[in-house]
Amino acid sequence: MTTLKERTPQVDEKKNEKPPSFAAVLAQIRPRTDVELAEGLTSVIEAVKATGKAGRISVTFEVKPADGMHEAVVVNDKIALKLPEKTREGSMAFVTREGGLSRTDPSAMPLFSDEDIRDAGAHVDLNTGEIKEAPEA
Repeated sequence: MTTLKERTPQVDEKKNEKPPSFAAVLAQIRPRTDVELAEGLTSVIEAVKATGKAGRISVTFEVKPADGMHEAVVVNDKIALKLPEKTREGSMAFVTREGGLSRTDPSAMPLFSDEDIRDAGAHVDLNTGEIKEAPEA
């Protein structure tokens, strides 16, 4: 018959054992998560380098009892990436009397009238304003 004193050294030995590394446990119970985290980290690094802004990767593990099994648990994970975005510059626009938007200030006097543009000569494409050929000076 085993006495309590005889079993105590084994229990103490278990308490002194260090748990395996987190990476080792993750590789054993959630091997795909390890790969997804590495891919996600690469995505975050690329976005940080492209934007010059901070990014984030986080993983959450949920551990819950397995139904009907006292000695088992179910481990789920969720990986979340926060990729930095490039700053999008705004465009300046003026509001017309009708409530629309215009690139030119409707209250400002134009530099050239339509008549001035038409008199520019045959060397200007009237649709695009492009000079087809420079006039001889």
